[in-house]
Amino acid sequence: MGLRLVIDTSLNACGLGLFDDSGCLFHITEGMARGQQERLPVMAMEAFAATSIKPTDLTVIGVTLGPGSFTGVRVGLSFAKGLAAGAGVPLKGIGTLEALGSHPELLGKNRMAVVNGGRGQVYVQRFEGGSAVTLDLNTPDAITAYAADNPTDILTGPAAGLLAEFWPVAVEFPQTWPSLDALSALTLDAGSDDLTPLYMREADAIASTRGIISLNEPTV
Repeated sequence: MGLRLVIDTSLNACGLGLFDDSGCLFHITEGMARGQQERLPVMAMEAFAATSIKPTDLTVIGVTLGPGSFTGVRVGLSFAKGLAAGAGVPLKGIGTLEALGSHPELLGKNRMAVVNGGRGQVYVQRFEGGSAVTLDLNTPDAITAYAADNPTDILTGPAAGLLAEFWPVAVEFPQTWPSLDALSALTLDAGSDDLTPLYMREADAIASTRGIISLNEPTV
């Protein structure tokens, strides 16, 4: 399996971790709405210095692709692409919802990851095997119908509280950003060669990449 570097800047944080087959060698996550572009390269240098690992020693790099802010997702993906190209190692993309839903304490449980898309939208994904969809908070009847068809025991992610009333028996598992341990595992098991980013969309837009669909398509 070898050495893997994982990066997450999709939500309001900047996180980076180094892992090998024995576990985590280095990890750091700092909450921030801005400044990832300046902080991420420094984190990478700190990781390599602390572990005496060189970029060319890596087996694979994993990076979150969103949904997330335009700036955050772009910073992480651009840095990861540059590092992977320079070191000559593969780069794998991980969906942010998938990463949230793959926290080590949640595996095997009936859970749903939730991210706030802004302007009344939330992105959700059920596990196991559920597809990602966009829910519109302005149409509660549609969410109620979706909840009836998609029961879940656990809500997680930074916007889980926005949907608590629709899944009243579900327990909230707090996560402000994805677990680096989850990203490491997904980079090996489910990392995608498709590096298409998923940015937060306007309330009337359809997210058409990486399996995100809208329950409320705009009329034309």
